[in-house]
Amino acid sequence: MHWRSSLVAALATATSVGMATDDPSDTNKLNVPSYYFNIFGGQSMTVLGSEDRRTGIGFGFGYGRPEPRFHIKGLRAQLVYEAYYDHNSSRGASGDGPNQAETFGVMAYGRWRWPQRRGFGFYATLGWGLQYTNRTSIDLDSNVNSTPMAGLGFSWDTGDQEGSIGLRFLHISNAGTRGRNQGQNQLYLVYGLRF
Repeated sequence: MHWRSSLVAALATATSVGMATDDPSDTNKLNVPSYYFNIFGGQSMTVLGSEDRRTGIGFGFGYGRPEPRFHIKGLRAQLVYEAYYDHNSSRGASGDGPNQAETFGVMAYGRWRWPQRRGFGFYATLGWGLQYTNRTSIDLDSNVNSTPMAGLGFSWDTGDQEGSIGLRFLHISNAGTRGRNQGQNQLYLVYGLRF
């Protein structure tokens, strides 16, 4: 437990120092309309009723713009709109044999980055979307599902662009509109480029 406390203290100190030395010109560069390209891969977790462990890979394109209503105590935010494609497969679960599915989704989410300057930093995302899959499963009774999402990761300056890598948690379900609605909980590693 001691190393966890040290890590949290080090991150908090680095974040505080970074925020205290922000250059306004760098802050402005981070809070302008921008585009995102993401590639991701991961799998679903068999928790909270889920039975079907699916592995997937995909990509997404997004557009972000500054959103003052999402600011948190001076921490500026963007509202990002993203469309994505995911190809996923399963070895089978609860009587379903091995199968593959194609999914298409859209989502809108807030994206916060700190410190508010160029260079190395952290980001967090929180949002919601809709997803269409061409195949139902033991976990997903409907082809159209709701997708609350949360993410956390690191970002770094690449000149005129910004790279990032992090984790994205996506809960997929039909919000109780059809069937048993067990839902799926997917965890993806996401590599992104902001330009």
